[in-house]
Amino acid sequence: MARGKRQWISQDTGSYHIMSRIVGRDQLLGDEDKEKFLELLELFCSGFFVQVHSFCIMDNHFHLLLTGMEDEAATASAEELQFRYKAIFGADSLPPMGSQATGGVILPDLDEGLERLRKRLGSVSRFMQELKQTFSRWFNQKHERSGYLWGDRFKAVLISKDEAELICSAYIDLNPVRAGIVSRPEDYRWCGLGLQARNPARIQKLLTPIDEIISQGNCGWNWYRVFVYESGGIARTHGAKILDEVVDAAIRTHGRLGFGAQLSYRIANISEGIAFGTKGFVSKIQELANRKFNRPRSCLPGELIFATRVLSTG
Repeated sequence: MARGKRQWISQDTGSYHIMSRIVGRDQLLGDEDKEKFLELLELFCSGFFVQVHSFCIMDNHFHLLLTGMEDEAATASAEELQFRYKAIFGADSLPPMGSQATGGVILPDLDEGLERLRKRLGSVSRFMQELKQTFSRWFNQKHERSGYLWGDRFKAVLISKDEAELICSAYIDLNPVRAGIVSRPEDYRWCGLGLQARNPARIQKLLTPIDEIISQGNCGWNWYRVFVYESGGIARTHGAKILDEVVDAAIRTHGRLGFGAQLSYRIANISEGIAFGTKGFVSKIQELANRKFNRPRSCLPGELIFATRVLSTG
């Protein structure tokens, strides 16, 4: 049976809930695999004209809520297009400037590949293709396997620019709770709320809040956390729920994570990183371990405690 043609919508009309699942049941993503997928997601978001609003990387599938920014792609300068391409593929990389004809001959574009590059970086489909294929190559090499990793092409559900985005975003953050893996979204490192609890600076670079969160001003993310907890406290036929007392606690604190909660999430670096302490101490250890490229990151508000990037291989 032929696959149906995808439906695409403008950035002002809606966004996409994207999901893709690993082939079969024998391949599961471990901690290091999930961290690599997250790093690649950050990398490709830095170049493609997309805005990611929510994400969750599970053992055998992932979810994204994103908007394709085709208007920005259509008006981007040649300099910005080149900058974005090099952000993904390296400072010395050159984008294709023509099409390949019979015999391997390259027919140069009259505009030196500008429109070709614009269409590439402005395509949600190409963004997903690059993300999934790059991760597949890395995964197969790491695990000494070959063949397809993903079960099928990604699924893209059209989401309207209203409360539907809010509901979809909460659904994505609640995936590990519904699966019975954790009792709170923040307990899971590879979803939006989990990453925000551990590294707010990193999440700010990756995620673009949806309009419903932006409209709440400075308390937007706290307001969103309450919404997620209230949604997660609703019992469903299949899947776990957030305990009523946990939901009540989130409501009482207006969605704010207290100092103790921040400490409990970010203290994981003591066991998951390679160094924990002052910035100078962490920098020195990373230099000695040839990991200087992983900049020390703050674990708590202020300038006192830093750690290496969280990466567990167990």
